[in-house]
Amino acid sequence: MRRSSGPGVGPGAGPGAGPGAPAAPTALLAPGGPGLGAETLAELPLPSTWRTAYASSRCDPGGDPCARQADRLVELLDREGGAGPVVLVGHSAGVWAVLRAAAAAGAVRPAGIVLISGQVRDRIDNPALLEERLRALVGPLGERARAAQSALSALSALSADPPGDAATLRGLLVADLAVTFPVLGPRHRLFLEVCSRTWRLSAVRAFLAGRLPWPDLPEVAARVAVPALVLNGAEDPWSAEPSALELAAAMRDCAVEIVPGAGHVPWLDDLDGVRRRLARFIHRVTTGRSAHVR
Repeated sequence: MRRSSGPGVGPGAGPGAGPGAPAAPTALLAPGGPGLGAETLAELPLPSTWRTAYASSRCDPGGDPCARQADRLVELLDREGGAGPVVLVGHSAGVWAVLRAAAAAGAVRPAGIVLISGQVRDRIDNPALLEERLRALVGPLGERARAAQSALSALSALSADPPGDAATLRGLLVADLAVTFPVLGPRHRLFLEVCSRTWRLSAVRAFLAGRLPWPDLPEVAARVAVPALVLNGAEDPWSAEPSALELAAAMRDCAVEIVPGAGHVPWLDDLDGVRRRLARFIHRVTTGRSAHVR
């Protein structure tokens, strides 16, 4: 395990720059949720030369959305792997699917994987910060956020079922996500609107019916044979530095980047910092060379 927190590659560096450069990587993206749409990763600062494809977690009632998303990632990897380097990128619950897909990869392997707001088990890293955010949220959003904590606690204790009304469940999910932001600015509010509009509640209900992802995630992470980067926000009450270090410790070759001042969607709080960190890691895994640090 390596821990890094310095600056990354400057603009224009990396694959695809100049004649004779290797083919631009393909990023296979796994949105979180589960059930969130590809639109939630639209602002992730990937170079414009990259190709992208998305693996959704939609599934039939009673299915496993995370397993279905992992299967789709493997299918995309097999399809895209011959065109140039492929990097798997998962955010939040999408991290679990990326781990499963990377561990299951056969002849076609990704060049590396990026795990944003990653955890190897369901946990809250900073309960005190979560409580502080709940107290700070006012108005209807704050009321829904506090209701979401009670509802989700009951779900975790297996003493309740997800709300049947779609609007109620969607409101609870969005409010629960809002407390992971260090501020609630225009970009954060737009992100919440996109989540509300694209969230597939059938995947959420299937996930909540199973309560937790796979209990063997540490063993799955240990089987990943390609370089990994865990990129978590320092101000995320759910998955900050403790979760990042725990996840990295379970893996063979994993760097950790903690984004100061950032929450659960770190590119909303430090777009350029996330871009630099992603560019540096991708440059290394797709070229075998360290990037020029600026």
